[in-house]
Amino acid sequence: MLKNKIEKNAFVDYQLYQKDFKKFMSETETHLRSSDIFEIYWCTLVFKNWKEGINHIGCDKLNDIFNELHQDVNSSYYLASMGLYRTSNMHLRSLIELALQSLYFYDHSVELEKWKIGNFVIKHDKLKEYLKEYPTFSSQILKDKVTSVVEQISKSWKNFSKHIHAESLIYFQTQKKSDTTNSFDLADFGKWKSHFVTIVKKLNELFMLFFSEVFKLFPSTNRDLLVLD
Repeated sequence: MLKNKIEKNAFVDYQLYQKDFKKFMSETETHLRSSDIFEIYWCTLVFKNWKEGINHIGCDKLNDIFNELHQDVNSSYYLASMGLYRTSNMHLRSLIELALQSLYFYDHSVELEKWKIGNFVIKHDKLKEYLKEYPTFSSQILKDKVTSVVEQISKSWKNFSKHIHAESLIYFQTQKKSDTTNSFDLADFGKWKSHFVTIVKKLNELFMLFFSEVFKLFPSTNRDLLVLD
């Protein structure tokens, strides 16, 4: 029967994919061992340490978001290690959206509770303007700094959105050399790494500006890690 044949082939294909991914991850690991892995791995720890720091000052209402931020950044890393760069970049857009929302919800508990049950949505442009006009950023120098960081983050958000919507062939997974050769390609990995490290550092910089006062109260282990970049 055709159905039985399809079911049997499903497990054959699963094992083939598993073999391919293991091979690709091994090649990625070989590259990482011959280069500086600090920046990439540091990025995977950032939001875990922000969560611990924010928890330390008595705020745990953002834990669900921080957990997902940690998941997004690690998913991007490990998917990239398998060569799944398009999907990896999708997680980076999610990372941006949730990171900006976490800053908004820090001061908006009612909207946070509505959002948790799907009754509140805030668009990207609204978040941008909110952060640029945040009262703590009182001096013009600070406002200009925040505006610059927010606009850089927004530019990355737009770029990662193109991967989600597959706006042209250059955003296709199947157009990458590593996909056609089914092997690690330094140029593909390097492009992902640049996007990955840049956006995590920019979000960390924004968080530093936003939480500048309470950051002083974080445990030294968290503070020390978050300023390492």
